[in-house]
Amino acid sequence: MLSKIKQHSILGLKNIEKIIALIIFMCTFSGAWFLFSYARTHGVKFIDLIQSNLLISTGALSFFIILFIVGCFLISFNLSPAIARCLYYDILVREKIKGVKRRKLIYLLYFTSCGVASLFAFYHFYFGVSLVVIVALTLHFLAIKKPFYYKKIAVTLKLILYTALLLAISIAMFGFLSITLNFDIETNSSFNSIIQALSIFVIIVTLAIIGLADIHQRNRDLKNRIWCYVFFSLLIVFYIATAFSTGVSEKIANMIGLGYVNQCYHEKDLVKYSIPERLVIIQKDKSKIKLFIIADVNGKIYISKDKNHRAEFMFIAKELSEVSCD
Repeated sequence: MLSKIKQHSILGLKNIEKIIALIIFMCTFSGAWFLFSYARTHGVKFIDLIQSNLLISTGALSFFIILFIVGCFLISFNLSPAIARCLYYDILVREKIKGVKRRKLIYLLYFTSCGVASLFAFYHFYFGVSLVVIVALTLHFLAIKKPFYYKKIAVTLKLILYTALLLAISIAMFGFLSITLNFDIETNSSFNSIIQALSIFVIIVTLAIIGLADIHQRNRDLKNRIWCYVFFSLLIVFYIATAFSTGVSEKIANMIGLGYVNQCYHEKDLVKYSIPERLVIIQKDKSKIKLFIIADVNGKIYISKDKNHRAEFMFIAKELSEVSCD
C-alpha cells in the first residue's frame, strides 16, 4: 500500500507542470462558461468580461463551489446505505418478505411515500413529519408478523429515526444549495415553490435508490461502487453547470467584486452621466445615491433597476468614489 502511494506521489511530481496546466485550463474554461452565463442573463457584453484575472478567479471559485457541493452529495451517498440496510435487511429480509422484486417494490414505495410526505413538510413541517411517522407505522403493521413484540418495535423506531435523518439530510442539502447557488427558498404557492418542493422529493428518492444500489454493490465489487459515485458526481456537476449556471455566476460576481451588488456614490459625481432617474435610489442623506451594479469592469459600469432586471444603462467612469449606504 505504502509503495503504491510512493509510486503515485513520484509520478505526480514528475507531471506537476502538466497538472498545473490542466488546472489552469479547467479554471479558464469554467470561468468562461459562468461569465458567459452571467453576461447572457444580465445583458452585459461578454467581450468586456474576457480578462485573464476574471476568467481564472471566476473559474477557481466556481470549481470550488461545485466540488464542495459534490462532496456533500458524496457524504450523503455514504449515509444512505445505512438507512437502506435498516429497511431492506432488518425488516423486509428478516420478516421473510418473499421475492427480491417484491422487497424492492415495497422499499421504493416506502421512500416514495416519504418523498411525498416531504412535499407537505416543505409547507407545513410538523404535518409532513407526522405523515412520515404514519408511513413507517403502516409498514410496521403490514410487513412485520409480530408488530407488538418489543424487539420489532425497536426496529421500527430505528427506521423512523433513519427516515427522519434522510429527510433532515435532504432538507439541509437543499438549504445549502439555496445559499451556494444563490436562490431564495419560497414556501408560497408559486411555480418556483412547487419546483423547490419537488427537488427535495427527488433528493430523497435518489438517495434511497443509491442506498439500495450501494448495499448490493457493497457485497459485490468496490470498483463498481466507485464508478457509480463518479457517474453520479459527473451528473451533479453537469446539472449544476447548466440548470444553476446563472445562480452560481451571480454568487461569484458578488464575491469577486465584479458586480451584482448595491453600491452608493456621491450624487455630484454622477450628474454628468445622465443616469435615468428610475435606476437611482435616493438615500436619506440626499447627497448620496444608490445604484444596483450589474458589472463594473475597467470603469465600464452596467446598472439595472434591481437584481431581477437586465442591465439597462451603461456609462464609463474610471474614477468614482464609493461611499457607504445609509
